[in-house]
Amino acid sequence: MNLQEIINICDGYKNIIISGHIHPDGDCVGACYALALILHKKGINAAVALDDVPDTYDYLKGSNYLLKAIKKDNYVFISLDCGDKERLGANSEIFDKAAVTVNIDHHISNTKFADYNYVSDVSSTCEIIYEILKRSSATKLLDKDICEALYTGLIYDTGAFKHSNTTKRTHEIAGELIKHGIDFTDITNRLFYYRSYKSLKILGTAIKNAEFNTDNKVIFTHLTIDELKEYDCAKKDTESIVQILNEVIESECAIFIIQNGSNTYKVSLRSRNDIDVCKIAKKFGGGGHTKASGCTMSGNITEIKDKLFSAVEEQIKDII
Repeated sequence: MNLQEIINICDGYKNIIISGHIHPDGDCVGACYALALILHKKGINAAVALDDVPDTYDYLKGSNYLLKAIKKDNYVFISLDCGDKERLGANSEIFDKAAVTVNIDHHISNTKFADYNYVSDVSSTCEIIYEILKRSSATKLLDKDICEALYTGLIYDTGAFKHSNTTKRTHEIAGELIKHGIDFTDITNRLFYYRSYKSLKILGTAIKNAEFNTDNKVIFTHLTIDELKEYDCAKKDTESIVQILNEVIESECAIFIIQNGSNTYKVSLRSRNDIDVCKIAKKFGGGGHTKASGCTMSGNITEIKDKLFSAVEEQIKDII
């Protein structure tokens, strides 16, 4: 897919709605903002529909295209960085009412749920957006604001270029974005090193709750709704926890569970070596990447932990 194909899809429609997955992260926010900025440069009225965008991304200029309410008819819906329609959350209803739907993503578990689907197994959706411009010889549209958004997604989903999804091409694209004068050091600090006081306190609770399963080399922790309330935290304040768990040298797999309902939990999984956490997430209705995936599970925390440990154990047996 290239930029001209997207423009052709949008032709004849007054409104374009860009959205991504629930609990948007750096790649989701960066891709949505970047594409909105690009389309506006081409004279296309694009707006972004994302809920609960973390304050971390306030430095990105595309936030001025965020919709407060959606009351539009006959529009194109472009989904970015979202593996399936359900991950759009409440915006899945808006997706269903669209005249035309587009799905652009980098998750290998993507279900190709739109009228037009472009899925590529690269570092991030922001890398795809850059390549879409490149294929159309449209990199001249790049400016500092767009490059900040794209760099945000690139660095977030590669863990500051240390994850195995980082390639030579990823670094080349980062270099091209840096040419536009972005403060890449500040972006890195904002995404990985700066944190609020309350996020520091909830991290301490997560570390206190951590357990290590020596048999399967799995590190696990969880947070309850009451623990989040104690420090006035939301899920967005816990973004870095699973990655910090994954840095424990003795572990092969990291599991972070956060309660989001009376009997429901959001599960984030990471691995560094042979364990394919995407297979584990799929088993429980989720998906993602081989090294980073997630799902939602119901039950009590002990039951959920046991099910996840069993799934890891099954896979370890297959690997051996």
